[in-house]
Amino acid sequence: MLRERIAEHFTEGGLPTSPDEIVVTTGAHQAIALATQMYLRTGAAVAIEQPSWPGCFDLFGAAGGRVVGVPLDDAGIRPDLLEAAFAEHQPAMLFVMPTFHNPTGRLMSANRRRQVAELAARHQVVVVEDNAYSAWDPAGPEIPPPLAAYAPDDAEVLTIGSVSKAVWGGLRIGWIRASRPLAERLARHKALADLGSPVIDQALTARLLPRLTELTSARARLATVRKKLMGELLTDRLPDWEWSPPVGGSALWVRLPDTDARVFAQVALRHGVEVVAGQAMDPSGAHDDYLRVPFAYSEQVLDDAVTRLSRAWQELRRHGPGPGVPVV
Repeated sequence: MLRERIAEHFTEGGLPTSPDEIVVTTGAHQAIALATQMYLRTGAAVAIEQPSWPGCFDLFGAAGGRVVGVPLDDAGIRPDLLEAAFAEHQPAMLFVMPTFHNPTGRLMSANRRRQVAELAARHQVVVVEDNAYSAWDPAGPEIPPPLAAYAPDDAEVLTIGSVSKAVWGGLRIGWIRASRPLAERLARHKALADLGSPVIDQALTARLLPRLTELTSARARLATVRKKLMGELLTDRLPDWEWSPPVGGSALWVRLPDTDARVFAQVALRHGVEVVAGQAMDPSGAHDDYLRVPFAYSEQVLDDAVTRLSRAWQELRRHGPGPGVPVV
């Protein structure tokens, strides 16, 4: 039943799918782990967006993979630099987040999805697209179908989704959509991993999926309100900080002027706020002056958090990092 509901969800979203093309997983994280297990070998390269989700570095590194970062522009991963990375590194896999990329919140355009799919097919690179952050605000831009909808017939594309981000983090149910032969191979890896995801969680997800668009739209509308509030608070109290308003997602990708974000993150901890520094999302050093600042909290929490961040910023500017904080 659940695979049928997931297949219907994909079909309604512009990617015709049958239940035989679906593998149910214990969240999106396991879905990425299964794809990694199937495609990456020690020393193999995997191309990713730069910056990217920190968890992928752990997964790819544990498999012995070499990460190759490819910068983004407003439409998504840059196809010219991606083609150069394919030619130079011959990666086994490309991992992208087309819909509300984490941490930038950008939305890959339909044309860019087609370009990426065609490039990957030409270079025989498997594409793993993670669309776990797919909550859509009806007042915002329309979300294109998954990248797999634009792929040539000979392309290998694995499309990952989840209800954890859209409904509730404790509902650890995700899925992979792939061609039937690939889905069968992934299902064997899944069986070896844990024999199957919890039945009650699957049954609940099957009940929720027909309402998924309604549920995610409500959450996305709330996120839009909180994103606006966070932007206003930062503009008022931290005017030196810079960011581009994200199309979706749950965080701002903020640039700190002339400051290593790791140093500031340590100072912020002393003020009771934990933030993720850019180095965790891009080990290359290109985003060391960035912070991921989430806005998916109540108005009171956001107000208090920005107040604490402002005090931490003032302390760092006036007195430096202080004792016990490494200068990196």
